[in-house]
Amino acid sequence: MFLGSYRHQVDGKGRVAVPAQFRRGLPPGSVIAYGPEGRLVIRPPEEWAALERKYSMTAESPREERQAIRALYASARPAELDGQGRILLDAEHRRWAGIEERVVFVGVGGYVEIVGEQIWNEENASMNQEAFTELNDRVFARTRDVPAGSAPSA
Repeated sequence: MFLGSYRHQVDGKGRVAVPAQFRRGLPPGSVIAYGPEGRLVIRPPEEWAALERKYSMTAESPREERQAIRALYASARPAELDGQGRILLDAEHRRWAGIEERVVFVGVGGYVEIVGEQIWNEENASMNQEAFTELNDRVFARTRDVPAGSAPSA
């Protein structure tokens, strides 16, 4: 399971060190591809395989689903780490995720998101205790599956 967030510097060639806490869960066969909201997503082989099973394109697939599948597969690359635990983020991927000099790796359970540090900072600037509580209550009230230690508002 991937947890936490980590900030790292991108070198001049577009390489960035994957946090050691995440490397153990990203064996050969892991895949990096576009994710929602301008993120890159690294999925271990089993997560990528589950995604493939869920979204296999057929002649009966609706047009919108086919477009999404094409975009996802077109953006996918092997997530290969070099001997120093770095991954090469190509120019297309850096542009997608707003990555310049620094990135933020975010553990999201079964996969890892990567986004430019400036975007991460802007998105989280207003996240305080009150904002988190309100967001938590809205999101988990929909599912009624409230995490331990959280209580939905009445």
